[in-house]
Amino acid sequence: MSGQSNMTVSNEHHNYYQDFLSPIECERLSSFVLTEEPKVLSIPNPFTSPHTGLTAQHRVYNWLSHPTLKTLDIPKRLFNLPDFKDTKHIVIMSWMNVLRQTQRIGMHNHDHDFFYPTVEPNSFYSCNVFLSGNKRTGAIYEDIGYTESSIGEIHIVSNWLDHAVPSHLFKEPRISLAMDVWIDD
Repeated sequence: MSGQSNMTVSNEHHNYYQDFLSPIECERLSSFVLTEEPKVLSIPNPFTSPHTGLTAQHRVYNWLSHPTLKTLDIPKRLFNLPDFKDTKHIVIMSWMNVLRQTQRIGMHNHDHDFFYPTVEPNSFYSCNVFLSGNKRTGAIYEDIGYTESSIGEIHIVSNWLDHAVPSHLFKEPRISLAMDVWIDD
């Protein structure tokens, strides 16, 4: 990403909203992700990542470019949230996370130096929407600690806020939609 933003995001920014996606949308999207997973995993990936699976493919495939996700109009939904109310333009990088039994995503943030070296620090938000799986796996955020997941709920945090998903102990996969969102005033 080479675009610069005039907006500075507070390091402590963390908001969450219920029902960003409906339960039916989440169910359909989860089925779609599992169907598309082999195709996305087969895309050559020259980038180094501390992650595995679909999470590691975040720099080579933007899920919002697929017609199935376009019908959800995620950008319009973001513009309707208070975090983006005065924003005129956004750029979104989107990926899916599928965690199977015993898998986890370790504590991390979306440090611009590692993933986006040409982007200014504190210039974007990281978002996550829980789609399916056992909600007790939850997520951990540096500012609030552990929180149980809720289907369709979106968390919007500063790219510097550390967050993680603990070890997923259940047979059904845990699926979430993740996004980095740049704001250009």
